Amino acid sequence: MKIHFLLPAGTALACALASLHTAAHEPGAHVHGVAELRIVVDGSQLQLSLESPLDNLLGFEHEPRTDVQRTTVRQMARTLRDAGSVFTPTAAAQCHATTVRLASSAALGESIETSAADGDGHADLDADFSWTCDHPQALTGVDVDLMRHFPGLRRLKVQVAAPSGQRAVDLVPGRRSVAW
Repeated sequence: MKIHFLLPAGTALACALASLHTAAHEPGAHVHGVAELRIVVDGSQLQLSLESPLDNLLGFEHEPRTDVQRTTVRQMARTLRDAGSVFTPTAAAQCHATTVRLASSAALGESIETSAADGDGHADLDADFSWTCDHPQALTGVDVDLMRHFPGLRRLKVQVAAPSGQRAVDLVPGRRSVAW
């Protein structure tokens, strides 16, 4: 006998995000050239969570030591904070970026939160992006321009939890669209 639980849509999607987040933090997730993106659609809310080795975004994984490295960190933060230049939700959905949060275990400066160290000597960037969509029923995908901005990123492992279901897709240079 199977038992099925019915949960409100928001609860089910929150659970899906939690399971996607747990899978992304398993040992061995830190691979240079590869990052993970989790996308959750919940009603009018669009949430994206990026986890990437800093090397993909900066070319180094430590606290900036030179003026050139400090400038590189500021440019990375500026690019990611302009969420619309990196992620483009379906235009008809009329989504508006509401928050961007950047955090790393490497002390990168005041524009990026410092999180607990992983203890493995490798530093990641964790970034969360939120949008509110005026027409969420029209939201059917997101174009992702991370690899254009950050050429050290060669593969993006994407997991999606949307009202239409869950799916996974890999993005590589030349393939930048995620649809659901």
